Amino acid sequence: MRKVICLAAAVVVWTLCCICAVAADEGPVAWWKFDEERGNVAADDVRKINDAIKGNFKYVAGASGKCLRFDGYTTRVVREAAQVPRLVEAFSIEAWIAPQTYSWNWTGIVDQAGGEVSEKVEAGAMVLKPGLFGAKYSDADLEDADGTGELKHVDHDWTGQWSDWSARWRGHIEAPFTGEVTFTAEADNGLKLEINKQVVIDGWGRKKARSGKISMEKGKKYPIVLWYFQDGDPSFLHLYWSWSGQAKKLVEPAVLSHSNKDEDYVRMKELGRKGETPERNERVFLGIDSEGHIGMRVMVNGELKKCVSEAVVPLLKWSHVAGTFDKDKGINIYINGKAAGSLSVSGVVTPAKGHNLLIGKSSKRMSSSHTERRPSKTILSHMIFDGLIDEVKIYGRALSAGQISSSYTACKPKVKQPLQWRKMPSGPEHVYGPFGAAYCRLRYADEWEDLWRVGPHPDILVHFDESPVRMLFWRGTAYGAVWVAENSKWMGDQSLERTGGGSPWGCAEHMSDKQCRYSRVRLIESHSARALVHWRYAVSDIKYEIFGADKDGWGEWADEYYYIYPDAVSTRKQVLHSNRLHHEWQETIVLHQPGTRPEDNIELDALTLGNMNGESYKYSWKERPRRGRMKPDNPTIQITNLKSKYRPFIIFQPNSRIKLFTGGIEDWSHFPWWNHWPVSQLPNDGRRTKVPDRPAHSSLAQSIEDSPVIKHDKEKGTFTAVSLTGMGDKDVKGLVPLARSWNNPAKLNLIGEGFKSEGYDRYQRAYVVACENKGERSTLEFALMASEESPVVNPAFVVKDWGEGGAKLEIDGKRVRRGSDFRLGHRHRLEGSDLVVWIKKESTKPIIVSLFPAGR
Repeated sequence: MRKVICLAAAVVVWTLCCICAVAADEGPVAWWKFDEERGNVAADDVRKINDAIKGNFKYVAGASGKCLRFDGYTTRVVREAAQVPRLVEAFSIEAWIAPQTYSWNWTGIVDQAGGEVSEKVEAGAMVLKPGLFGAKYSDADLEDADGTGELKHVDHDWTGQWSDWSARWRGHIEAPFTGEVTFTAEADNGLKLEINKQVVIDGWGRKKARSGKISMEKGKKYPIVLWYFQDGDPSFLHLYWSWSGQAKKLVEPAVLSHSNKDEDYVRMKELGRKGETPERNERVFLGIDSEGHIGMRVMVNGELKKCVSEAVVPLLKWSHVAGTFDKDKGINIYINGKAAGSLSVSGVVTPAKGHNLLIGKSSKRMSSSHTERRPSKTILSHMIFDGLIDEVKIYGRALSAGQISSSYTACKPKVKQPLQWRKMPSGPEHVYGPFGAAYCRLRYADEWEDLWRVGPHPDILVHFDESPVRMLFWRGTAYGAVWVAENSKWMGDQSLERTGGGSPWGCAEHMSDKQCRYSRVRLIESHSARALVHWRYAVSDIKYEIFGADKDGWGEWADEYYYIYPDAVSTRKQVLHSNRLHHEWQETIVLHQPGTRPEDNIELDALTLGNMNGESYKYSWKERPRRGRMKPDNPTIQITNLKSKYRPFIIFQPNSRIKLFTGGIEDWSHFPWWNHWPVSQLPNDGRRTKVPDRPAHSSLAQSIEDSPVIKHDKEKGTFTAVSLTGMGDKDVKGLVPLARSWNNPAKLNLIGEGFKSEGYDRYQRAYVVACENKGERSTLEFALMASEESPVVNPAFVVKDWGEGGAKLEIDGKRVRRGSDFRLGHRHRLEGSDLVVWIKKESTKPIIVSLFPAGR
């Protein structure tokens, strides 16, 4: 009896052990729950390993328990390579994600790069990529390397793109013929060609050799190095070859290639980036792209296999994503428990060993998708997930569709949408006090703010007591002035932008200064009569190189002055410090809040132009706009038709040459739509988008460029232009008096003695009068000779050396008390104190203005 009991017990124990073994075999081999807040470590509850969390992050409510908030800039979880589960014949990866934004390019939810691949040419195992790879230099002498790039063919015309540059590319070229091959080049200015360590063309100069010969063996790949420099326009490179029986023809792109080894050499030897991690081959990857597709990539038998879902995961909401691989069945992708993509492939994951495993970051560096210009495409960045990640699991086998579905239904997030759209800030809903400007910190999302090494007062907010609109100078726009309507519709403008001759790294403008390294604002005046803001910036590119700095050490800088008055009207005085004029001065730009498309913010009849006769014409974006003769004749008034009551306007000087912005329009919007600015920290000067996940902008019109309104001061080395900008609820006819009062100001005739008129200062939108007897205040009286053609509209006056005292006002003999119709303040200088007066008054007939010293 005892033997029977013991035998039965043994059977039970054996059975339980088998069940446990099966259960252990079927469970995950790694599981990051993120439920326990352990500082800078994330616990793997299966293997009891604490992995490093790097960058800025937060623990918040998750799909189950807690989760990790990734900031989109720095956050990642790192599993050391030696502790990564062995993933070779089959595996599965699953996670819950809630994206705040989509990635700039493919971002890893889970990503492990593979080991380096052998590159022995003779063994036929070298992994080659199309084109040659090299370093680009911002001078013509191969001395100042500033980036890398591919040369995918040798038939180029770069005229007008860059000035004074050079490059050296390397890789391999496949021989077309056994025997002697002749190479011939057309190049401006210099070229040198080396094949198999033999100089074939030594053409480093304008009048140097342009042809040479070398013996080759058909089909064999030879190492090649190609040098090129250009010094002034034009700039072109065409490389030909010929051999017995074959006439001269262009070298085909298909015969040019390079390897990872070539890339590493360029980065470490040419650019001196010895600390950089070399690019690795992807091995195992489950991630998300710039439009929300889920993708899985697996290195199978030395070849990268890619599977991408047709469906996309939504922004802001929880989604369950999973990918499986089986050596016999291939790759399958699932979204919320349902099949979303598959790829039939057979083989095992190679190489067997890889590098660190990353959660929330891609090991491969990339440029942003939908990038327009070549310089931006050559700057590569690691992509970081922006949003929430929870319950990351890795299995050592391929889960079935039913098991993926069960895993999805087993977790039920309490809040389906844990995230909300971010919002560009315009300050508190209610601002204390009357009209004025104040230093403040306009806070955007915490993840973005955590990057900024600034104090509590880096920005400037201007508010108005008789209008709900605001004017901002904010880090997110690199301090470019912005008008904000009553319903948070934003209107911005362009800085001075270098256009002619190009810039080595794309557009040189304030948009490129992502970190505000050069862009600064300061408040010079703020009182009840007006505010004066000074914006200073360098004309710099996306690598923070100031245009022209290599020529004279300083390069191009700009000062802009905004004289802002209580009627929500400001002058914009632009001063460019440069010896050559070839710039864009103004570009009408609407800014879009996250979650909104251009059509949500702009009427399709987006722009109204008018002249000082009151004639107007609306321009529509229902169809792609075309440039041509602008209507009406001599337009000086421009209104941008935002979907708001208060709309931004610009009043130009006559002959400012307004033109429509017609480029950048894709089939997904009536308007051009980019999101490389504002807010973005990505080094990019042109990234089109069709997803409203980030702050974005649309351009509608340009003006001033190459117009006679630009004033050149040769002695100071400056160019200056001015315009009038504001936000209100008037149409063109309603703005005509303001335009006339600024472009054709009424004449000021002094009455009495003791003062001298310095005329109307268009830059300040103010009449300037000087006290002849400094410190001896007396009554100032004058006539403003207003008329229909030269009306008075809310005039301002600067009385130099008036002193610290106040003033009393009479208009046509009637007392006007201080308040909304009569405001004053002081401008303090080292030499004295000036009185600044603003009057809320419109007239088309002459008026008499009297200012009495206060206390008399």
